[in-house]
Amino acid sequence: MRDRRRRAWTVVVPVKPAHLGKSRLDLPGVDRIALARAIALDTIEAAAEVARVVVVTADPHLGAPGVEVVLEPEPRGIAAAISDGLHVAPAGHRAVLLGDLPGLRPGDLAQALELAEDTRLGAVPDEERQGTTLVTAREGDLPAAFGPGSWQRHRAAGFIELPVPVSSTLRRDVDHADHLIGTLGPRTTAVLGRVL
Repeated sequence: MRDRRRRAWTVVVPVKPAHLGKSRLDLPGVDRIALARAIALDTIEAAAEVARVVVVTADPHLGAPGVEVVLEPEPRGIAAAISDGLHVAPAGHRAVLLGDLPGLRPGDLAQALELAEDTRLGAVPDEERQGTTLVTAREGDLPAAFGPGSWQRHRAAGFIELPVPVSSTLRRDVDHADHLIGTLGPRTTAVLGRVL
């Protein structure tokens, strides 16, 4: 089943370069660049266990085994990164996953992609139901509209909420320091463990 899912879905993960990412996570004693990179890598590695992953970034340090990286010569914003990633993704089942889900469990992403099999356009809100962590398209265009307030924009654009439980790690993105409480991936835990 896992191999079938890997073939069925291509997940595009747009990631800001670490020196630009997670500027609101300026924690005393924590290297913000190392933290931003760790958050992205934990997300990418979890996603790669259940789908083909295309990472779009200007950061050459964000590769992982089994992951395709599209290097941007310079960052052009999330919409351009998503467009570049979707351009190299094969037609068919495609998704966009934000790269700030350091506690993502592969099973939670697999569950969402399974739910998306029967939905033309699907989306998963963050815990606060303000932003969006994942959008999916079973076929055709994937009109992603990430950024502040993206959940309402995706709903207005016709995306259907995938019935992912509130407890899912897919809903736990990191926008502020208090979002770093709870289960985290190994790289993020290691960076934070140096000071906590």
